Amino acid sequence: MAQLDLGNNVRGFLPGAADTQGAAELFFRAGWRVRRSGWTEFGVEREFAELELTPGEPVLFSGYVDPERVAELLAALGETGLPFRLEFEDREGREHVHRSAGRCG
Repeated sequence: MAQLDLGNNVRGFLPGAADTQGAAELFFRAGWRVRRSGWTEFGVEREFAELELTPGEPVLFSGYVDPERVAELLAALGETGLPFRLEFEDREGREHVHRSAGRCG
């Protein structure tokens, strides 16, 4: 997927994930491609987004989403079953915050 030189434009966290491996497994079951990118880090991707899962309390993610397909990313995150908070920076540099329906800071 070409990132169109936008770099990372999305970040957030997954408070319902016990760890990065468990989160990666849920992404895999929801149709994402998954690869180990470090000892405890995982890369997950679909045709519209590339995310890096990193350990933390809660599990963190950052990466790139096609700005025209943010709604698809939100739907796909919902398919994992994990609560989430996502911060997206659009092409004009404005930040948008999205939360899953469940309680998420």
